Amino acid sequence: MMERTVKVDGNFVEFTPKEYDLLFCLIRNINKPMSREHLLSEVWSYDFYGTDRTVDTHIKRLREKLGPYHRFIITLHRVGYKFSVTADK
Repeated sequence: MMERTVKVDGNFVEFTPKEYDLLFCLIRNINKPMSREHLLSEVWSYDFYGTDRTVDTHIKRLREKLGPYHRFIITLHRVGYKFSVTADK
């Protein structure tokens, strides 16, 4: 089984499978705005029964685990999210 860990400032941080997949999806599409609906279909697939607020909850947990690098996950109001390493926030 593939490990779902990421190094943050030299320390391994564990992610749940969905957190890891969400982060991977954002990074794979760097600088590309991604709607909540698109993230749901990419990460949770079409058989997900819930709301797009699930994405917000997972983004919150990702930001907590990324520590000072949380600023790379940008909220795009009324759109969704994007990952950008050039974020000034």
